[in-house]
Amino acid sequence: MILQTEFETSAQLYRAYMPFIRYGGLFFMTTSEHQLGERLTARFRLPESAHWHEFEGQVVWINPLGSQGGRPPGVGLAFLQQDNPFKPAIETLLAGELGSDQLTSTM
Repeated sequence: MILQTEFETSAQLYRAYMPFIRYGGLFFMTTSEHQLGERLTARFRLPESAHWHEFEGQVVWINPLGSQGGRPPGVGLAFLQQDNPFKPAIETLLAGELGSDQLTSTM
């Protein structure tokens, strides 16, 4: 099973990005059950890009169905490599928003 999401706006990307994870990570909405530490393959597309990025990540966050605060069900996957190209690309897109106090899908 491959988790997949397409970020159409930077606001969607902001809600899914997890900058508090060492090498960064992304939240993927899913109703499938997963366990912390599980490794999953995922793919995503950044706003205004035609290119899909695929990676293997580790589950570090779980929002079960019916989570508090209206957060969507799903899992947060951590990027596993320090030199992955995703973190800098995402943070460049979110440069003006990373310090925001807007709610995200995780925290």
